[in-house]
Amino acid sequence: MRPFSSMSAEKGYELLSECTVAGVPVQKLRSTRTGIVVCLAYVEGPLVNGYFCLATEAHDDDGLPHTLEHLVFMGSEKYPYKGVLDLVANRCLAQGTNAWTDVDHTCYTITTAGSEGFLNLLPIYLDHVLYPTLTDAAYLTEVHHVNGEGEDAGVVYCEMQGRENTAEELSAFLLARHMYPGHCGYRSNTGGKMSNLRETCSNEKVRAYHSQFYRPDNLCLIVAGQVDVDQLFSALKPFEDNIVSKGPLPPHQRPWQSAIDPLTSSISEELVFPTDEEDDGMARISWRGPPARDRYMFTAVTMLLRYLSDGPVAPLQSRLVEVPEPFCSEISDSVYENYVSCIGFTFSGVPTQQLGLLESKYIYPLYIASMHITFK
Repeated sequence: MRPFSSMSAEKGYELLSECTVAGVPVQKLRSTRTGIVVCLAYVEGPLVNGYFCLATEAHDDDGLPHTLEHLVFMGSEKYPYKGVLDLVANRCLAQGTNAWTDVDHTCYTITTAGSEGFLNLLPIYLDHVLYPTLTDAAYLTEVHHVNGEGEDAGVVYCEMQGRENTAEELSAFLLARHMYPGHCGYRSNTGGKMSNLRETCSNEKVRAYHSQFYRPDNLCLIVAGQVDVDQLFSALKPFEDNIVSKGPLPPHQRPWQSAIDPLTSSISEELVFPTDEEDDGMARISWRGPPARDRYMFTAVTMLLRYLSDGPVAPLQSRLVEVPEPFCSEISDSVYENYVSCIGFTFSGVPTQQLGLLESKYIYPLYIASMHITFK
């Protein structure tokens, strides 16, 4: 392993910053040719982990980030066949590929045994990410179509069908609608609502979304493991040559630059959801938290939530669960690490007749009691 050197600079990369985290050297570099950002963490061990992240933002419920994530694996410009990426990954000592879609980014992952397989796979993987085929046939198969029995089908559609109408999913999106008013990407359903997947989502929209966000200057490669930095840049060079050969890209408007509207008042709303039994339900209570960039305050709030709810002797557990007549059967805390974070608690197994008493009978008295707590 060799750190950033003058040879690396000659290959067109500039060092943006470097630090040591928990004894692990970390460097952040950027390509002067394409704008690709590379973050290297020189972690000891035989495995090399790659995370290829793009900042993505949506303002509707069409699920464009999610549908595009699926279509990336359906073939690329140089490898226009479904399944090629996973076959190559297996030959490079990796157990396939994976990805996830979050509200503010999409990330593609790979783990290989050793750096040689990782470096061989890297340009092929990136070709799928930046230059997927996005054919109409792949969209119909992977996202949504109507099968021979007249039923809605498609991998993405069936995935969302299995979770859209659950209490957790419905309440989470209702919470996001209220917590982030106005024109804000945190309100969107990045997975896609079934009605939108059927009626408004299209392959043309997916292509436009890819063109907007899947650009080399919006791509960050996070590599953790024993990888020689000069060998990494050598593996990236043919891919970058291909990017440069396509000519300059149109101007790029970075996502998540709009201000988030303030939350001006408290909101309480009831939500009806399908369930097998009507004896109990679920309650959520949430607040705007500190900015995710404020790591000290954000960590402090996270620890406070854990103190209040984790374990049978926690204040919320001891007063609401571990009592003769419990308010609920389970309490869990939640933290959304958004630019303006959202923090709160979820109360599961709440008897139906007590659902409306959460704030007045339980939370407010606890708030008053907390004013007398001293932390040492």
